[in-house]
Amino acid sequence: MVLKNKEIGGRIRRVRKEKGWTQERFAREFHMTQQTLSRYETGRVSIPNDALQSIAEGMGVSMGYFLGIDPVGLSEDEKGLLELYRGTDKRMRKYVYEIVKIMSVNFQGKDTEE
Repeated sequence: MVLKNKEIGGRIRRVRKEKGWTQERFAREFHMTQQTLSRYETGRVSIPNDALQSIAEGMGVSMGYFLGIDPVGLSEDEKGLLELYRGTDKRMRKYVYEIVKIMSVNFQGKDTEE
């Protein structure tokens, strides 16, 4: 699954904010204008691969994360669930998704661990 411009831009924004960087600092660091960065982050403009690669290297994030093919920031449990999910067929994924969706609504905000 490759992400669209808006989703890639959202991931760029998330990484930038996690580092505590302003758009101005980020733009200066990666040799672009703040306006260009804003266009990338909102998905109005497609970011060139070489610029994305530079950002990935400079921020310590894989290109796969920006493209939606490499999970980053997941706990070991989340990675395990993702692996199990990806190992099932399309029909089973639909059921798993629906079960998790129902459970997340029913147990939202409740501490179920004891």
